[in-house]
Amino acid sequence: MTRIAIVEDEAAVREQLAGYVQRYTRQYGTQFEVTMFTDGVEILEDYRPVYDIIFLDVEMQHLDGMETARRIRELDSDVLLIFITNMAQYAIKRYAVGALDYVLKPVPYFAFSQQLQKAVNQLAKRTRHYLAVPVDGGMRRLDAAAIYYIESEGHRVHFYTEDGDFSAPGSLKMLEEKLADYIGGEGA
Repeated sequence: MTRIAIVEDEAAVREQLAGYVQRYTRQYGTQFEVTMFTDGVEILEDYRPVYDIIFLDVEMQHLDGMETARRIRELDSDVLLIFITNMAQYAIKRYAVGALDYVLKPVPYFAFSQQLQKAVNQLAKRTRHYLAVPVDGGMRRLDAAAIYYIESEGHRVHFYTEDGDFSAPGSLKMLEEKLADYIGGEGA
């Protein structure tokens, strides 16, 4: 499940964004676990890199979003940051902390959902899928994304990968079934 943090000092905006996440779930079926924070200090108190996406208000009372983002980056280089702001000039500054993008206040659902979709797509690209392939003397863990192509010869399957070529006992049909989960359920 994708974990989202919403860091926003205005309660009404915080609730609106949480509602948008629920609406997105109803619309697309993607499940999220949402945690809300009232300011940058609160999320940084005991920060652990457990979030996939952080929606971060730029202007907050105790610690602004840019400084919060900078401190988060020191602890977590992987989290996707999306700024929530009412000033477009922060769009340029987001690059300094490696933020994915920003949304302008007042936040319309469409703009929010577009940014959430972009973040979900980024997370999906990061996900690695591995196959357990029987080889002489045991099993080999193979990243499905590292496979250039596979061919069958008799009762052996030949793998051509980024890490070199090898053969294993088995059938192409069996591999198609395993790989179908990784390529959207379509045949290989």
